Amino acid sequence: MEIIDAHLHLPRPWSQWKHGDEAFLVLQTELLLGQMDAAGVDAAVIISDPHVAPAQWCAAATARHPDRLATVLVCDGTAPDIADQVANARENPGVLGLRITTAWPPCNVERLRAGAYDRLLSTAEEHGVPVCVLGAGDLPDVAVVARAYPTLPLIIDHLRLSQPPFMPADDPPWRDLGQLLALADLPNVSVKLSGAPTLSDTPYPYPDIWPHLRQVLDAFGVDRCMWGTDQHRVFGRLHGFDPVPRYPGYHSYAQGLHYLLDRDEFSEAEKTALFGGTLRKIMGWPAVPAPSPTPSPTG
Repeated sequence: MEIIDAHLHLPRPWSQWKHGDEAFLVLQTELLLGQMDAAGVDAAVIISDPHVAPAQWCAAATARHPDRLATVLVCDGTAPDIADQVANARENPGVLGLRITTAWPPCNVERLRAGAYDRLLSTAEEHGVPVCVLGAGDLPDVAVVARAYPTLPLIIDHLRLSQPPFMPADDPPWRDLGQLLALADLPNVSVKLSGAPTLSDTPYPYPDIWPHLRQVLDAFGVDRCMWGTDQHRVFGRLHGFDPVPRYPGYHSYAQGLHYLLDRDEFSEAEKTALFGGTLRKIMGWPAVPAPSPTPSPTG
């Protein structure tokens, strides 16, 4: 079964790199692939960010490994040429979609309500470009967007919940889950389950989060849910941020996979969807055909 991580950033090296920008990008990619290989992850979507992982870095990584890496871009919704940027986004190799952020700065929520993203969203709907949404506590606004653009694939990052270590969890952590579940009636909305173990108060395999995830899976179905980790945020080692000491929700990459992969509740077909099939379908990432077997010599 193929396993695709729906949400990663490029890793920050543990030591200072002094050997040039080009070599730095190669290093980031090799670190990422090494972590994926160690955890048993076949492919991943790198989320670009102007500060954490600029688009050119992500493009360099996906160009080197198009069979294993793809990316989602962050665009300036106020750019004069935003409609052209969106219309042409999928023409760039490895680009699967776009992302808007209402989590910060706080004024972005008001900008969303005021229509600042309307050209981006309408063009994305016209051209079938999926849009990921990062934020917390403003799910009713996402519902308005989903209804206004009913054929636009909208993907909710991180269950739309505040998650450590760079954001404190709500009290209680799953306080706003009902707002997410209310979006399940909108067929163009799907959810990344990324980062959920950061909200756990119990050791691996984090049994306290399972009842909440079960509600999400029951409401949306595995055909609209995607497994992901955001593991470099979980590690507290994002580029441009100070390192974060160990915190209660910290977990390894393998733990971020197997807490869900090893559950007995899923059929093989459900796992195939949750761990990659849904992402390929909704984000339009075609699988790379397996190479044809080399004919055996005859003698």
